[in-house]
Amino acid sequence: MKLLDILLVILIAIVWGVNFVAVKYAVADFSPMVANCVRFIAVVIVLLPFLRIVPGRMVDVALAAITLGVVHFGAVFWAMELSDGVGSVAIASQLNVPFSTILAVIVLRETVGWKRVAGIALSFAGVLALGLDPTVFDYWQGLLMMTFAALMYSVSAILMRRLKDVRAVTTQAWVGVAGVIGSALLSLTFEDGQVEMVKSAGLMAWMGVLYSGIGSSVIGHGGANYLLRKYEVSVVSPYFLMTPVAAVLAGIWIMNEEFTWRMALGGALTLLGVLIVTLRNNARSTKVAEVGEDRAAV
Repeated sequence: MKLLDILLVILIAIVWGVNFVAVKYAVADFSPMVANCVRFIAVVIVLLPFLRIVPGRMVDVALAAITLGVVHFGAVFWAMELSDGVGSVAIASQLNVPFSTILAVIVLRETVGWKRVAGIALSFAGVLALGLDPTVFDYWQGLLMMTFAALMYSVSAILMRRLKDVRAVTTQAWVGVAGVIGSALLSLTFEDGQVEMVKSAGLMAWMGVLYSGIGSSVIGHGGANYLLRKYEVSVVSPYFLMTPVAAVLAGIWIMNEEFTWRMALGGALTLLGVLIVTLRNNARSTKVAEVGEDRAAV
């Protein structure tokens, strides 16, 4: 990777890491669904010029957008509301990598070698270690909800594979639309006091939710899409493991969060497992691509 692109991927990891703190501030004054709705209003405003009807593909677009914009991100906001800290749930969010591998085995009938199995086991062992930490055990529901969010992100990733022919910004714009409509409907059904929340929300809550929308979604995901179009996944994805590290550091620096040795152990196990799965997934993708090229040459 070129130096500027390396700096960009590091910036994206930092932006995504700090986003966990931003979401924490957002749910201090907003309910999860209201916060998610406001976040995606900002996204839609920025990406409105790219919002297009995709003939013959709108069912796939809608399914992917609802899964990502409503279910995944809604669960992220809910997880942060249930949690007292950001470090442990940020680490748990990385479970989307082993979840994606498990879903590939179930849905795509891929085979998994012992190294990827070991990586998956390490990842879940790390999250289990996090859950047994006394400082985390008090908000285990948040850890469980973030694990669910990671699973739904993996589901959305599989759905997004069907949309490779659709521009990334167009897909992201529809994710924003789904996030606004779906979150608003869920909020009206299961929450109350929405008008009062909007009127009384403090500056930090507004900054948090706007940062989450513009910083994390538009800049973070937009930059990631740019890099993934330019480089192989195997080149870019390992850098994203810096995201939970940035989240932990941001939690300690901004929110004075305590970081215990059990959290360090759980984080190390989880990230090591994710790294193993990532590298093995990338190695497998490279091998499949080489086989395809050889067959094409023949």
